[in-house]
Amino acid sequence: MVTRLDTSPPTQPAQGGGQAGRGRPKGESQARYYALSARMEAVASDFVIIGIVPICHRDASVLFDLGSTYSYVSSYFASYLGVSRDSLSSPVYVSKHVGDSIIIDRVYRSCLVVISGFETRADLLLPSMVDFDIILGMDRLSPYYAILDCHTKTVTLAMP
Repeated sequence: MVTRLDTSPPTQPAQGGGQAGRGRPKGESQARYYALSARMEAVASDFVIIGIVPICHRDASVLFDLGSTYSYVSSYFASYLGVSRDSLSSPVYVSKHVGDSIIIDRVYRSCLVVISGFETRADLLLPSMVDFDIILGMDRLSPYYAILDCHTKTVTLAMP
């Protein structure tokens, strides 16, 4: 099955960013969290795609991020999910683009994500971010054979 999502870029400002956490205790999860300092940069970037995608039956501003290990939800959008928040068994340490680190210990599990009519579920971590409703990272894209074409700004799901 191949399904394609053509994205059209929103025009609000954005921020975020980073790579695998440093200085975390042994055995703790590491994560990469990459987002851009302005939404207009995301529109022009060859590394990310942004679009509007239904998450738990509500349209969300989504950043499809190849550099992100996990998927994330903003605290603002989390209030619309209609699912309970859980604690992670081990916190996730995330470094942002300027070296700042954050610790994430909350998750919304099994949130409905609909891409071009195809329904899937995502566990969404809750960091401090306000510029995108959702960041979908490699944890959500890889199992569904997602192909991101950053030149044409399209996401194609090519499930076997």
